[in-house]
Amino acid sequence: MTLKHLLFDLDGTIVESSKGIINGFHYALDALNHPQLSDQVLQTFIGPPLETTFETLSQGDSAWAAKATATYRQYYTAKGMFEAQVYEGILEMLDELHHFDYQLYIATSKKETVAQNMLQALDLSHHFKGIYGSTPETMNKSLVIKKVLQTTEARAENSVMIGDRAYDIIGGINNKVAKTIGVLWGFGDEDELTKAGSDILIAHPQQLLESIR
Repeated sequence: MTLKHLLFDLDGTIVESSKGIINGFHYALDALNHPQLSDQVLQTFIGPPLETTFETLSQGDSAWAAKATATYRQYYTAKGMFEAQVYEGILEMLDELHHFDYQLYIATSKKETVAQNMLQALDLSHHFKGIYGSTPETMNKSLVIKKVLQTTEARAENSVMIGDRAYDIIGGINNKVAKTIGVLWGFGDEDELTKAGSDILIAHPQQLLESIR
């Protein structure tokens, strides 16, 4: 089996983006007069779709959830996405993968246009053949991965899903990719990724190449 197509999560896998995300949540909760939550709690919101998180916080008030989502994105598109940093070792990893002719894609729960703008701002866009994220048709990670597989030359049997949260691993499994790889430098942990069914866990970007060859 030749593994050729690598699908990467974004937040917690390629970039350390917690500062901008947490600041965005604080901004939205303040604007809507919702009691503030601790940074520790807000960190657990990194990974799931934004709409899902605010629906949960709204306790059934869909109008509030929609307004909170829009308010968060006001902050995030203006400032929050520029508060991200590329993890150490990622650029070297991407260059190495290109050297061996792997095809790289982003599959994120972040709004697709925001992900595209963030990667452009970080000068990372050129590393990826496609940047896929949340749209009205792809509202969860499984659907994002499905879209990547359907709209590119990638096939599940020679594709790998790489991410730091259970949603990434479950999304890969749901789409029957050949391998799922959990990364331990992001926002998830070994227990979460193992329970989700990750085939392999890696602690540093340098370990990725050896885990797929």
